[in-house]
Amino acid sequence: MYKQILSNLTGGRRLVIADVHGCLKTMKALVESKIKLSQKDQLFLLGDYINKGKNSAGVLDYIIELIKQNYKLYPLRGNHEQRFLDACHEFKKLKNTSDQFPFSTQWKSSLDLLDERGQPQQKYIELLEQFPYYYELDKFYVVHAGFNFDSSTPFTDYSSMVLVRNLHSNPTSKVIVHGHQIHQLHEIIHKVKTRSTIIPLDNGCYKKLSLRNVLRNAFLWRKIGNLCCLNLDTFELLVQKNID
Repeated sequence: MYKQILSNLTGGRRLVIADVHGCLKTMKALVESKIKLSQKDQLFLLGDYINKGKNSAGVLDYIIELIKQNYKLYPLRGNHEQRFLDACHEFKKLKNTSDQFPFSTQWKSSLDLLDERGQPQQKYIELLEQFPYYYELDKFYVVHAGFNFDSSTPFTDYSSMVLVRNLHSNPTSKVIVHGHQIHQLHEIIHKVKTRSTIIPLDNGCYKKLSLRNVLRNAFLWRKIGNLCCLNLDTFELLVQKNID
C-alpha cells in the first residue's frame, strides 16, 4: 500500500505539491511556469486532486498525460480520492438492485468524473486505485494527512493517513510532509524556514477570494488560496495563487 523511494538516481529535483482540488489552471501554471518540470525531476503529489474546484477530471487527465510523457510522478491518494473509490465500490454492489443511490448527487462538484449515465468513469477508478497512501524517502515521509502515532501500527493505519488532523508530534527520525488540513501561508513558510519535523503544504488552493472578501480583509488573500510546492533538497517553497 505504499512505495519506498530512497534516492533520486536521475539527479533531478524532488518536489512535492499539495492538494490541487480541481484547480487545473493553477496546477498547470505551477508545474509549467514556476517549477518548469523536467523529466529528471521526481514530483510527489499529496492527494485531493478532486472536488471543491471546477475541473476534477482535468486534473486527473493532466496527471495521466504527464505520466504518459515519462515525467516521474508519484501521486498519493487523499481522503477525497478514497471517498470517491468507496462510493464507486458501493455503487457497484448496489448496481443491480432496486436500492440504487443517485451517485451524481454525492459528487456535485465533480460531475465531470461521471459518464452520461451518471456513473463513475472506469478510467478514473483504475487510476486512483493505483495511488498508494504514503511514500518513504531517505529523510522524508510524504503523506496526505499524516500518521496516527497513538496506534501501535501507524504505518498500516491507512485510514488515518488520509483523515488524521492536527498532527503535532513526530517521533520518527524523518520529516513528515503532508497536506489535507489548510494552513495559512505564513505558517507554511515558517515551518519550511525552520526545517520543522512536520511540514504542512495545504494552503486551500481552491479558496479563490472574491473582490468583496478581499476588500473586507486586505490581508486575507495573502493567507490562503495558493497552491504550494516544496523542493525537498533545497527547501525552496514555490507558491502559485489560484487562477481558476
